[in-house]
Amino acid sequence: MDYKIKSGDTLSALAKRFNTDVDSLVKANPNITNKDLIYADATLNIPGSKDEFQAQGAAKGPDLTGGAQQTQGAQAVGDVPPGQVGDWIKQAMDILKANGVPADKMNPQDIAKIIQHESSGNPNAINLWDSNAQKGTPSIGLMQTIQPTFDSYKLPGHDNIRNPVDNIIAGVRYSIARYGSVSDVPGIKGLSSGSGYVGY
Repeated sequence: MDYKIKSGDTLSALAKRFNTDVDSLVKANPNITNKDLIYADATLNIPGSKDEFQAQGAAKGPDLTGGAQQTQGAQAVGDVPPGQVGDWIKQAMDILKANGVPADKMNPQDIAKIIQHESSGNPNAINLWDSNAQKGTPSIGLMQTIQPTFDSYKLPGHDNIRNPVDNIIAGVRYSIARYGSVSDVPGIKGLSSGSGYVGY
């Protein structure tokens, strides 16, 4: 997840706020050469505190731009990424398929990219500073859904916004309803075109 640094922010305060540590923030932001000096308006990558996952074929770490295939639109489904996040994606996709969602609408590599950019794979991530939070509906969980969106797109029996599988189910159903497929989410298209990720 990306965070825009505000005047007065410190790495130690941000590390505490996002349940991580200063060394992890520095490691996730190679542009930081002095941990005691950060600049307002710069973008800080907030890593997940518990889980790292990778695209199939990537060397290591949470870089999900590698992988066996690049996708655009609703093409064939890619491989599920290894690791805990990949396991959650697979579980969610199995439930979604059993509920009639076509596999070609939910590429697991693209789901993983959204998760990496939205929450860094942290199922407890919560955004307390954007416009949704100011309205009283903060973005929560792996795919950073707000409660009203989660409630609209969850499946029966998958009612916990903080449960990683339930959160993926709602996020994927929302993505398909709004954009046609996970691969058509603007952030995924931005990554494919080189313009970069944008929230969905």
